[in-house]
Amino acid sequence: MFGDRSSSQVGAWLDRHLCDHVGTAVEAITFQAGAVGAVFGLRLVDGNEVVLKAFRPGADFLRLATVVACQERLSGSRFGCAEVVDGPSSTEGVVAVVERQLQCSPAGSPHCPAARRAMAAGLAGQIGLLADVDGSALVRNRPAWSNWDRGAWPLPHDPIFDFSVPVRGYEWVDAAADRAAGVLRDLGGLRPTVGHSDWVWQNVRVHDGHLVAAYDWDSLVFAPESTIVGLAAGAFTQGSPDAPDAPTADEVLSFVSEYQTARDRVFDPPERAAAAAAATWVRCYNARCQLDNRERRSMDPPTGSFIDQLAVDLRV
Repeated sequence: MFGDRSSSQVGAWLDRHLCDHVGTAVEAITFQAGAVGAVFGLRLVDGNEVVLKAFRPGADFLRLATVVACQERLSGSRFGCAEVVDGPSSTEGVVAVVERQLQCSPAGSPHCPAARRAMAAGLAGQIGLLADVDGSALVRNRPAWSNWDRGAWPLPHDPIFDFSVPVRGYEWVDAAADRAAGVLRDLGGLRPTVGHSDWVWQNVRVHDGHLVAAYDWDSLVFAPESTIVGLAAGAFTQGSPDAPDAPTADEVLSFVSEYQTARDRVFDPPERAAAAAAATWVRCYNARCQLDNRERRSMDPPTGSFIDQLAVDLRV
């Protein structure tokens, strides 16, 4: 995101960006994180606490502007979405969005049925609130885990990954992803809607059986509703503090069912096929990331990995 800038130069950049676009300087950096984007928690001189997310070079302004418009509607409806303070805006070629910081801590486990139902109901609420939004700009540069246009594989979401060479003994992951992509490409006639494509445990906060916050809104896509639900169902446990990392086949089905209950509608056969294919696709995508980490960086996958769960479900 910041090229060869030193940490002190990045701090100076943050100060300039906040002064120019928010009108106040940075008093302290309270946390920093991120992979696809660089995320900074900032305490400002005026006392406000904000979060800034800086994006990789080539960030799509039109796409991000649509994302911000969706965030504004959600936060204005008292959905668990941070209010946008500024953005997308650019300083010295780096594009960023600044949001008010939501004060909530992770707790519980997505493997708890009440937490899973909260996630399903939260996604249903989000999709309902944005049902009439024109999300056509979100088709552009959508996240790789939601891009099956050419089958297995698109360019990964992070350049540390390389999917160009099959992993010996795991060619079946690529084959399963290709089959799922074929189903998704052939499902014409399903109306697209705006939904979060990375609706996973590490991006949400659940408290007492209710969704209270969700993050990473630049993962919004414009796709058929059941496809978005399938992406969530296939990956919602990612980042769980308790094993397994991947959802079981029963948990995938339960998430889809609980979403339909929350939306008070039942998917028809093409929608069910789309949800199943999207769940398979995203599970294969996550398995491919874990395989790449293992093969090229000697990083062991988490307990109950997407690799292991797929092998069980596909009876490999």
